[in-house]
Amino acid sequence: MLEVSHVSKSFFGFAALSGVSLRVAPGSFHALVGPNGAGKTTLFNVIVGRYRPDAGEVVLAGRRITGLPTARVVRLGLGISFQRAQAFLSMSVLENVVLAVLAQQGRTHDGVRELAGYEDARAAARELLGWVGLAAAADAPTASLPLGDLKRVDIAMALAGRPQMLLLDEPLAGLSRAERREMVRFIEELLRGLGLTLLFTEHDTEAVLRLADRVTVLHQGQVLSEGTPDAIKRDARVVEAFLGE
Repeated sequence: MLEVSHVSKSFFGFAALSGVSLRVAPGSFHALVGPNGAGKTTLFNVIVGRYRPDAGEVVLAGRRITGLPTARVVRLGLGISFQRAQAFLSMSVLENVVLAVLAQQGRTHDGVRELAGYEDARAAARELLGWVGLAAAADAPTASLPLGDLKRVDIAMALAGRPQMLLLDEPLAGLSRAERREMVRFIEELLRGLGLTLLFTEHDTEAVLRLADRVTVLHQGQVLSEGTPDAIKRDARVVEAFLGE
């Protein structure tokens, strides 16, 4: 589904990524882990078109997407949810998802027409909110939501284009232990049920080992190790650099 080949990216002489390659199989859950500064977010930004790599290429479902604008990449089947939620807090939950649906359809909200007038987009948005368990909160102010629900709104927006693959950047960040367990269950049930491919970053090792089918470990901008969760746990290099004793 996704192939990253020999990607390098430097900033003012600092090599954030050096020849990074990974392949994400269709329908799999693939984790990208490593200590802070390992290059995870830089790689995500290269994949989604925020950064153009200095070398290498990115291929999504057989199509080269290297350097394409983010909006184009999204329309080609890649849903994105970064650590900081992108929802407009001044709008209702439903209005946020309606805007995402309109954007995915290539339609522009003119700012004068009421969002209530886009009946087809509203119906699609309500369906998405049902998927993420927030149908009852459709008319609630987004600013009133707890962080876990705000992350669900962001995922609903990322799913608005019915993507083949989803990128999640630290979906558990800021959540309590109980909320993290619930979010892991939610992600697993929703995305497995939809048959989506997932690439995600996460610092919660327990969650990574539960969710991931395969794990790529970055360290100092390079791939340190890759394998199944069990193999990664036993890799002495990973234990030393990231997991700890």
